[in-house]
Amino acid sequence: MDLRRLGYFVVLAEELHFRRAAERLHIAQPGLSQQIKVLERELGATLLERTTGGVTLTEAGRVLLDEGTPLLQEVNRVTERVRAAAAGRTGLLRIVHSRSLAEGLPDELVRTFKHDYPDAEIAVESAWTSRNVAMLRSGEADAAFLRLPLADAADLQVLALGATELVVALPAAHPLVARRTLRFADLRGAEIVSWPREQAPGYFDQIQLTVWGDERPTLVAAEPDPEHLLAAVAQGIGLCIMDAQRAHKLRPRGVVLRRFTRPALTADFGVAWNPSRRTPLLDAFEAHCRAHAINVP
Repeated sequence: MDLRRLGYFVVLAEELHFRRAAERLHIAQPGLSQQIKVLERELGATLLERTTGGVTLTEAGRVLLDEGTPLLQEVNRVTERVRAAAAGRTGLLRIVHSRSLAEGLPDELVRTFKHDYPDAEIAVESAWTSRNVAMLRSGEADAAFLRLPLADAADLQVLALGATELVVALPAAHPLVARRTLRFADLRGAEIVSWPREQAPGYFDQIQLTVWGDERPTLVAAEPDPEHLLAAVAQGIGLCIMDAQRAHKLRPRGVVLRRFTRPALTADFGVAWNPSRRTPLLDAFEAHCRAHAINVP
């Protein structure tokens, strides 16, 4: 049985009128009539009773409509899945977030990509920049969000996406709380808690160079993630510099946030992938990210 003719029959069975069915199908009415006659010969059954007012279904026609409609739907489903696979809309894409970023552009990119590619399996986890780079190199991840700049990453392709503001998290009893905004010079001599440099060397060095220049700050503690950093600040161990959105979301009692005097302190972020492990789905995700990058040529 020819599936194209089956499709013609289903439309005609829905309309019960040759002219209206032909208009829906964008074919000539005599052509539709001829195709239905060929289908009847293929099946050896009369499917329609033709009258001057239109058509009615025979018992065989009702059976074909009941059985043929879901068959066409299944064919359309298979066709769409094949086309989706060819276009890179199916498969597995493993994405890893950076723990230093809050619910900003990276989360939005993943959410909208999932919406646009519902047949794809998107696996998401979170780590820190150096770990994300290692996962790209080992094949554990296909795309990774990370803090910029990257050091020693010539083997990866990196797309800058934008920047986030950084703020100072202070213990509530710290003298600098009295100031509404802070200058870089205000942090000279302050005791600092920070994440380990090896988590994101480029990001770590850029902050230190921008705020303290050649003078190294007094690092009194290293904590593995924003939650522990803020907990240390709340305990009065020291102050820290961190992403503003992340700080506002996680800020515990006993921590006060202060912005820097304009211009604000910002840190770049981006997404990276391993060019030796490209797939159609990764290509689609790259295009999606490029379309939504902020102020990036």
